[in-house]
Amino acid sequence: MIPRTRSRQGAWSALSGPRAPDPWRRRRLSSSSTYAFDLRPYPFQEEILEQLAEERAGRGRHRNLVVAATGTGKTMLAGFDYARQPGRPNLLFLAHREELLRQARTSFRQILRDGSFGELLTGTDKPERPAHLFATIQSFARDDLTDRLSADFWKYVVIDEAHHAPADSYQAVLRRLRPAILLGLTATPERTDNQPLLPDFDGVIAAEMRLWHALKKQLVVPFEYYGIADETDFSVIESRRGGYDTKQLENVLTGNDRRAELVAEQFRRYRGAWGQARALAFCASVRHAEFMAEKFNTYGIPSIVVHGDTNRAERAATTQRLHNHEVNVLFTCDLFNEGIDLPFVDTLLFLRPTSSATVFLQQMGRGLRLSPGKSSCLILDFVGQHRMEFRFDDVLSAVTGIPRGRLSQEVEAEFPTLPAGCAIQLDRVAKERVVESLRRILRGGEQRLASELRAAGRMTLAAFLEHTGRSLEQVYDAGGMTHLRRLAGQLPATDDRSLNRRFARLLHINDPARLAVLRHPKAAAPPEQLMLGYQLFHETTDLFEAAAWLDRFSPELLTELGELADVLSPLAHAVESQRIVPEWPLHFHRRYDRREVQTACGDMTPQRKRNHREGVLRLSDIRTELFFVTLDKSEGSFSPTTSYRDYAVSGDHFHWETQNSAAEDTRTGQRYIGQAQNGWRFLLFVRESPADAFVALGSVRYVRHTGKRPMGITWRLDVPMPAALFDKFSALLAA
Repeated sequence: MIPRTRSRQGAWSALSGPRAPDPWRRRRLSSSSTYAFDLRPYPFQEEILEQLAEERAGRGRHRNLVVAATGTGKTMLAGFDYARQPGRPNLLFLAHREELLRQARTSFRQILRDGSFGELLTGTDKPERPAHLFATIQSFARDDLTDRLSADFWKYVVIDEAHHAPADSYQAVLRRLRPAILLGLTATPERTDNQPLLPDFDGVIAAEMRLWHALKKQLVVPFEYYGIADETDFSVIESRRGGYDTKQLENVLTGNDRRAELVAEQFRRYRGAWGQARALAFCASVRHAEFMAEKFNTYGIPSIVVHGDTNRAERAATTQRLHNHEVNVLFTCDLFNEGIDLPFVDTLLFLRPTSSATVFLQQMGRGLRLSPGKSSCLILDFVGQHRMEFRFDDVLSAVTGIPRGRLSQEVEAEFPTLPAGCAIQLDRVAKERVVESLRRILRGGEQRLASELRAAGRMTLAAFLEHTGRSLEQVYDAGGMTHLRRLAGQLPATDDRSLNRRFARLLHINDPARLAVLRHPKAAAPPEQLMLGYQLFHETTDLFEAAAWLDRFSPELLTELGELADVLSPLAHAVESQRIVPEWPLHFHRRYDRREVQTACGDMTPQRKRNHREGVLRLSDIRTELFFVTLDKSEGSFSPTTSYRDYAVSGDHFHWETQNSAAEDTRTGQRYIGQAQNGWRFLLFVRESPADAFVALGSVRYVRHTGKRPMGITWRLDVPMPAALFDKFSALLAA
């Protein structure tokens, strides 16, 4: 294997030495410091920290849930967030395992540069002073410190692996705490028992970094997933809470020599040099794990069993043996699903079926951490014959981020849109089983969604999405919520499907001012009404006055506009930012379609509408130019002559290439260079790809340029980008 790390462009490149990339940026301190390095957050972490600050200051939400994939440093993120609170408030960090607490305390000490920070409360450790406490949930509940201390004693409370929060043991503690800030951390917010997690966290996810985001940013290693058909018949096993009965599952798998031989054979085949493997194998029970380890040892593959009853010393010795290649496979049952760091693990065997996205992602996360000499993680999943209720869609959507409605096509095409270095391959039989399952679950289009709505009863758009797990894209592909209500018999039958589907053109909106217009379009100012109307009606010959389009919509459709605003609101910014130009309804760092920008700046009026597709829009009457920049030009709509090199240099500097006709000795070139003298204003709008809306970065000022045709100009932004935008816009640098 070739050890890899991130290059400046974000691609994987080989290293000369056998080391993994340092996941934290560090600044060396003086030799007298307790710690040799000062840890600072990466841009993706800074983005989450900014979102947390906005949730608290902008929305008044102080009970915050952060969803971040395994390997992205959830605990470090909590430490950075805590360090930004004034005066080191009293801290309570709760977890369900002692190993998690010790890791967390070490992280906090590193960030705070205080080797004495924090005390433990566990079965064996008792604190002298509880002001900064790292406690297991079991010990905290047993000692019941809230009987001796006030409910608001701990000002900052962290719930690690917060998907456990709905459990009775956690609820008993949470009901007695009144912190100023409650922070929940999890990689998997979807619970297997469907108990709601969000009520403890003000009803929303404050910030998230899902697995597919982490893969694209190379924060974890890529995976190679192989779905392998086996003939085990799971359809005879009873279904319990969306899964299989554990005892019956154990009986089917334990003693199944034929399946054990298949697993060993495929492990040797796909792993290649299996003697260098460090594999975790997830089993249905302890008895199943013991059976598999015995069979693998018989086949000459050194293996061992570790489970929940294995004592800590033996567990540590066993994992060290796996690290040292003394054994190649560690068979386990419900022990290494979450929280424990074994970054050297490079192979995973899924030997028990799970349609739980939570369990699947937890197990998958054990193999995705960065480690020296590790370039990817091999995952072998043995796909048996399942009951009809088995949900492949939950797992595949959670792993890839692909909406359920597109999964069948992605499986057929072998997942062409996965992040670089990742692969999902199903053998012929496994593919047939998965595709048939997906089609059975998702077939029917608008009729299927209407049937789901009919069964669920009358509900809002937000409630329907929550109840069914559908996405906004699926709803509007099916015609829209009002159309589905008509099909479900909840509204009188009227053919307004074509109007309803136009709402899909609004899903990019993340500006609170625009969301207010969706909720009350009749009360909006005329420019905002026209901006919304022209976004809904694209045809260039369809001209109308600002509010005239509202007469085309039924009261039910206007109600749905407000419901759509409610769904988009948690994803939008909490605080309305300054306008980029005082008289234009466009705000800094919010997303807009090109038509919305043209309407807002007066290029499109009730008397004129046009499709502008060029990268520069010149408004000579107000001496203003708008630059529309697409960073990822890999799609076919860009020819080699228009693939300019554009990227963010820093938070307040942006590199932009002019059109080929703009040389420094032309009128256009001189207009850019002599901006300060000629009184022209330049405004920058940037998007990642042609599928995205543009982000308004606002006015820019000339700094310098290189080259002639085209000119490479560095602009300085009057208002710097937030860290989240800089992270996005600097990732796609030209080669």
